[in-house]
Amino acid sequence: MMKKKNGFTLIELLVVIAIIAILASILFEPLLRARDMARRAVCASNLKQLYLSLMMYAEDYDGYGIGIIAWGSPSCFSFPTNAPWVAAYFPNPNLFRCPSTDWRAFKGATWSYRPGLRAYGNPGYQRCSYWIMFGTSNHADGYDLYGWHMYTRSTDTGIDKAPCPNYKFCGKYVQSPGDAYSHYILPASRQICVSDCYGKTGWWYGYGLSSGVRNNHLEFDGANVVYMDGHLEWKARDQFQYAFHYYYGDILW
Repeated sequence: MMKKKNGFTLIELLVVIAIIAILASILFEPLLRARDMARRAVCASNLKQLYLSLMMYAEDYDGYGIGIIAWGSPSCFSFPTNAPWVAAYFPNPNLFRCPSTDWRAFKGATWSYRPGLRAYGNPGYQRCSYWIMFGTSNHADGYDLYGWHMYTRSTDTGIDKAPCPNYKFCGKYVQSPGDAYSHYILPASRQICVSDCYGKTGWWYGYGLSSGVRNNHLEFDGANVVYMDGHLEWKARDQFQYAFHYYYGDILW
């Protein structure tokens, strides 16, 4: 009588491996999407917390947002060495980093920009992977709006719009002292406060970047946006209505 062999044949092993591979391919994409949805939710929470901190600051400074936001790239703001308000209003610098920011996917030879990094110096600075659109900047050529360099004029009819220096300006034409033109600030329910960094090319750009960084939520092709009245919306590519032109391109909402 022949002794029965234990174990699997080669064909049986191949069949099992093939079944596992098929199941993995079926489950892999939904798992990735679930992960990305969770990151998007954390990002929305970050933005809402930043909004609350920005408004707390504004309440203490007659309605004005923070300064100095980099006029050429509002994904960064600077502050003097003796500025205790930074740690007081924004104790957690990592809130300025979207969890979907891809630290590996960037253009250029080196990674020189770290969202969430806060460096104290003269001046200090906070790096972000969010656009900070509520506050003042430091450009000055007579055609600006409280330091924001205005490449195009913001009117109540065009799609080109301005950032908001002061929440009291919402829904009004505003002219900063010494500047040549007035600019329209949208009503609070439509005026951007803070949002994901997003570019229609799939990359966003800013100071300290070798060339560009992948969009925060590239898989969904859109951005979380918090408005000046505090409500948050998810905006997909075809839902953007307004734009602010900055040094490297357009900020959309």
